[in-house]
Amino acid sequence: MPNLYRYKVRDKSGDLISGVVRGESEASVEIYLESLEFMPIKISVERKSSFSQLFKLGRGKPRLEDLILVNRKLSTLYRAGIPIVKSLEIVSEQYEDSPFGDVLLAVRDDIERGELLSASIAKHPRFFSTIYVSSVRAAEASGKLDVVLESLADAMEQEAITREEIGKALRYPVMVVVAIAIAVAILMTFVVPKFMEFYSSYDAELPMPTQIIIAISSLFSSMWYIIFPAMIGAGYALTRLIKRPEMRRIVDSFLLKVPILSSLLVKTSLSRFSHILSVLIASGTPLIQSLDIVKDAVGNVIIGSEVGKLGSGLREGKTLDECRHHMQHFPKIAISLIHVGLESGTLELTLSEISRYFDREVRYMSSRLTSLLEPFLIAIMGGMVLVLALAIFLPMWNLISIFKG
Repeated sequence: MPNLYRYKVRDKSGDLISGVVRGESEASVEIYLESLEFMPIKISVERKSSFSQLFKLGRGKPRLEDLILVNRKLSTLYRAGIPIVKSLEIVSEQYEDSPFGDVLLAVRDDIERGELLSASIAKHPRFFSTIYVSSVRAAEASGKLDVVLESLADAMEQEAITREEIGKALRYPVMVVVAIAIAVAILMTFVVPKFMEFYSSYDAELPMPTQIIIAISSLFSSMWYIIFPAMIGAGYALTRLIKRPEMRRIVDSFLLKVPILSSLLVKTSLSRFSHILSVLIASGTPLIQSLDIVKDAVGNVIIGSEVGKLGSGLREGKTLDECRHHMQHFPKIAISLIHVGLESGTLELTLSEISRYFDREVRYMSSRLTSLLEPFLIAIMGGMVLVLALAIFLPMWNLISIFKG
């Protein structure tokens, strides 16, 4: 397995140069450096402490913020006239203690061996998506690498903003639901058993809601060490199951029918669609090929299949109007703007306008999501309180009648 080697060499002018390169052995690194007309002075294996290796464990994929920064820096350096090989080396120095730095160095080494940038990054799918690779490949052919890197950074930055806004909007509802679940678990485990002991000391007939609550509470109290691990295991299994294509389609179809949430999901998917398609078109990727790539990146299988049908229709020679009936989740304004862009040859500009429109819509809906969900949360909390109150206090009426008798 190739290792990283730190080297010190002198160039033709006698200047001392140091850096890091990946190689099979010190001898192969020395031969490689000599082929670049350098005079090797010192070559040593880049050693890393076991602690740092332990710290890096599980960090196999970079954060979206890291990808944004790398794209911005590479675009700036490349636009300044610095070769891509040197640019990758400069940027990689800021990620020496992360897997991302190793990947950037590996890409640099591949390019020095004569490979294209797109071919090299394609070897690292966990770090660079299909969209990223396709955009870079088309940019290499059109000579727009700096522009495309900047556009990719813009698209990823908007994706990060969208995720953050949706996360903020969902934080309060999720906290409320979690608090309700914890409160119910505590009541079932500690409070209800005390009432059960109290009621069992009297020969009173318990109402059906109370019997159900007592049965659930007894189950929680006696089997908690099985129930809670089983719930965690079921959650993990469900997460893995949802990732399967057939199950993902069912879940995505259901989410598109949920009130409020469906509108936010559609707008988010269409924002992502327009951003990514705009980047691909700007890089020089043909429209039909771009649609084939975008369909797997919009974040929803159902909307992705509509994008796929649009690409298939255009490939068969159909017009956008003829394919319109396949695009059920695309608003008329989006379809009209795409049609204008295709007719006028300004599709890239049109897609930018569409993305800005849906970005605003996502921000607006995200800001209102908490207030829109509040009635449902209040109804859930009220229902839980009502059920528990009836189950606990209804038997008291029977006890009062017993005491009076």
